[in-house]
Amino acid sequence: MPVWDSFIRGYHWLQALSIAGLWYTGTEGLMDWHFSIAYFLLALLLTRFVWGVVGSDTAKFTHFVRSPRTTLKYLASMHSKDKPSHVGHNPAGAYMVVAFMLLIATQLTTGLFATDDIISEGPFAMYVSGATSSLMTEIHAINFNIMLGAIGLHLFAIVVYLLKKENLILPMLHGKKSLDENDKPKLTNSLIAWGVFIIIGTVIYQQFAKDIVVYLF
Repeated sequence: MPVWDSFIRGYHWLQALSIAGLWYTGTEGLMDWHFSIAYFLLALLLTRFVWGVVGSDTAKFTHFVRSPRTTLKYLASMHSKDKPSHVGHNPAGAYMVVAFMLLIATQLTTGLFATDDIISEGPFAMYVSGATSSLMTEIHAINFNIMLGAIGLHLFAIVVYLLKKENLILPMLHGKKSLDENDKPKLTNSLIAWGVFIIIGTVIYQQFAKDIVVYLF
């Protein structure tokens, strides 16, 4: 049965590639590329927030975010043969999704105010004091290390599920899982999400990235 729409799948892999690109360009000092990738990821993230409200069932926050009590019960039942199945994200995975989104939001927000005190600074750095910009820069660096730790935990969880004969990777590629007909989620046309992404991306491009992209190409 179809479970993940094309935007959710595209968002997942484009987010991973963007974070890898941000790490590489930041390490190598390729700041024009670093900012361009960051603006692209910002457009993706904002669209994901919108899609989490109006999108497919499995994309909606109300569908997969559960209470801490429910999540603890799920974790306690992981070794049970009778553990409950979940159409989209399981309760533990849902918290990882939310954590990633918050970490990325923090990374992008602080980057808008960050500066290296030499040649590169975020578009909003000029509007805050030097002390505030320095604080944002420090948080930007620390948060990225936290994000790398979260990525490591995420990869570890994928391996654990693979050992339990549950492949989380393939459904995020082709979008389908084996389900009972009654559990089939309602998927909204993801062209709407991609349209929202183009609109948000165009606004960000016009406001922040136009000069950078012209310079790069």
